[in-house]
Amino acid sequence: MLSPAIDIIIPVYNAYEDLQRCLDSVLRTTKPHHRIIMIDDCSTDSRIADYFETQRSTADPRLWLLQNETNLGFVSTVNRGMTLSQNDVVLLNSDTIVTSGWLEKLCGCADSDPLIGTITPFSNNAEICSFPNFCQDNALPQGMNAEDVNCAIEAAALRIYPDIPTGVGFCMFIRRRLLNKIGLFDAVTFRLGYGEENDFCMRALAAGWRNVLCDDTFVQHVGNCSFSTKKETLAEENMRRLLAKHPDYMQRVMAFIAADPIKPIRQLAQSFLALTGAAGDKPGILHIMHGRSGGTEQHTRSLIHSDGGGCRHYLLVTMDDVWQLKDANSGELLTYQFNRQPDQLWTDFLASLCASFRIHLCHVHHLAGCRPGLLEAMRNLGIPFGFSVHDFFLACPTINLLDATGIYCGSETDTSRCQNCLNTQPDFRGIDIVAWRAVHADFIERAVFVIAPSDLAAEMFCRYFPRNDVRVIQHGVDLTANRTNALTSALLLPKDKYHNIGVLGAIGPVKGARQLERLVARSRERKLPFRWVVVGYMDRQFQPYQSADTLLTVHGQYTPDHMEDLLDHYRINLVVFPSAGPETYCYTLTEAWMAGRPALVPPIGALYERVQTNGAGWIMQDWCDTDAILDDIISILRPENSTDFVHKQAQARAVPVTSVRDMANATEMVYHEVLSRQAVKFAAPLPQTTLYTALQTALGVAAANKHRTLSIGEHWLLRLAHLGLRLRYTLLGRWLYRIIPVRWQQILKKRLLA
Repeated sequence: MLSPAIDIIIPVYNAYEDLQRCLDSVLRTTKPHHRIIMIDDCSTDSRIADYFETQRSTADPRLWLLQNETNLGFVSTVNRGMTLSQNDVVLLNSDTIVTSGWLEKLCGCADSDPLIGTITPFSNNAEICSFPNFCQDNALPQGMNAEDVNCAIEAAALRIYPDIPTGVGFCMFIRRRLLNKIGLFDAVTFRLGYGEENDFCMRALAAGWRNVLCDDTFVQHVGNCSFSTKKETLAEENMRRLLAKHPDYMQRVMAFIAADPIKPIRQLAQSFLALTGAAGDKPGILHIMHGRSGGTEQHTRSLIHSDGGGCRHYLLVTMDDVWQLKDANSGELLTYQFNRQPDQLWTDFLASLCASFRIHLCHVHHLAGCRPGLLEAMRNLGIPFGFSVHDFFLACPTINLLDATGIYCGSETDTSRCQNCLNTQPDFRGIDIVAWRAVHADFIERAVFVIAPSDLAAEMFCRYFPRNDVRVIQHGVDLTANRTNALTSALLLPKDKYHNIGVLGAIGPVKGARQLERLVARSRERKLPFRWVVVGYMDRQFQPYQSADTLLTVHGQYTPDHMEDLLDHYRINLVVFPSAGPETYCYTLTEAWMAGRPALVPPIGALYERVQTNGAGWIMQDWCDTDAILDDIISILRPENSTDFVHKQAQARAVPVTSVRDMANATEMVYHEVLSRQAVKFAAPLPQTTLYTALQTALGVAAANKHRTLSIGEHWLLRLAHLGLRLRYTLLGRWLYRIIPVRWQQILKKRLLA
């Protein structure tokens, strides 16, 4: 059954090339029973008249080609077209490119509610209907055309047709009954154009009609590349006239922009955009990890953001029944928050999630966030998965192989001894270590790859889960010296003959927090000329701190790029790692070496392996004995050992560092190798409403976390932005607009949008 006939009104004034593209797209996508009314408003480009004649010669029954006898201006030309029609109409700028099914979808939107008066589709340049970036003139994504974007928007569409305060005139459907009710555009007030469709939509609202967004349609709008002074003056004058007729117009629009209720719709379409065209042909990789910060998070995010473009990457953060999926494939970071329903099977949940985002391979970085659910899901997923070794959680629930007294067990594998150890720790009492390792052995047996960041980590892992194909790919690190902000919160130390010893990172029990406390206390008791500086924080001291005798300084959080500057500031030449348990890699050791600082490390884990291999430091003689560690430091810092110290400094600088890109490339090779021999079977995807709700939920959480007290500077900038909005369309405002630099105007606009 055909939809009712629609009249498409295209006012024309010059812009010959734009007109050609526009009409070609309209003729290609418009069914025979619709009519195209093109009106030339006395174009000065002679090619327009010739083009009209060429089109007449085609005898296309859809075309009705007219020419004004005199130049009437945009508003009167549009009114002429609407007067000649008795049907619903679509006003279409001649600098647009319509897409497949556009008119049918606008009609479907109109049919959804008889009170819909105006309909505007998504576009790249349509103010509040702009996609992907709100209120911006967007270039089409690289390598894509309007049809590609339209496919993504249609695939993601919920067809909820949300209300908007005003339509946008580049492409606007108007119901005939609305025209009969409130009349045509106000040509007397708005004359040559600008603001007429906003006035019309405000009148429609006042008469009880709706202005809506057609959320399943995209029409490209080339738009004005630049405004002449005459056009700017006209736009300013007509905005003043619009506000005089509708004083609440700006308030309505700004409230809509602030709330941005269509953001989840745009975001869902952005995710589908990454699945469209050539981008969608790339394999999708889902990285799964817990919700805690640290080396695992740093590595995973580096891997995602440094891929060479051969894969689509998604991050799934699991926190019991709440799973957050992060998608940055379209340029903007999109966050989905899924809440698993009690009756929903884990396998079905993850399989549908993977199907929705076309995931070909899961890369599990940690199970701790939702261990039972992930183990169940991976058992019958139908999608291959691999695993990265970041710690020893699969072997022992303590994660770092420490006993009840905080002492490293030496990678014990005897299950009876391990069970006795767990039984002495309240947090792990009742866990059956045999069952624990058995279920993880099954998980690892199903994994299509296992990656470890060091040889020792691979060897220790294989003690518990034997495999002969564990691949060693070192973590990548890229640091850029940045002295601008590094020292803004740095504390001061006395300038004397004391040696300042560095301890780097987030120092908790596993990283040696208790040992560090003992080292400080014994340094004080033995009156050793040592000051201890934590470039980072401790589990019992998160904020910057300095003891009264300055023997302990805690710098607080830092950015890795600032490490060398901070070590210079605190005059730290030696770094000590008082770790209680084995590391699988240790980012902060790399940071120390890149800054030319040798390290004293315990004889365990990757710290031991890396220092032994590269020679850029020393191994503790008795790493569990506080005084023995201090004696090691005394020996290292003796004047007679200065030559050796300088040599170790040079070796630290010379240690080869794997770049993040090299790490990502090596890992991507593993992905492609696996996928070349593994078939993927997708389940049924999640319903669009579930994806939309997940975006809404995440946005709601973000909004709840966003509220904070503004700084004095932000407060005054916000007040200035609001004042600028009030003045913009006054005589003073127009004068200021011309003299204020464009960059300042953009800053004020961003503040308002924020």
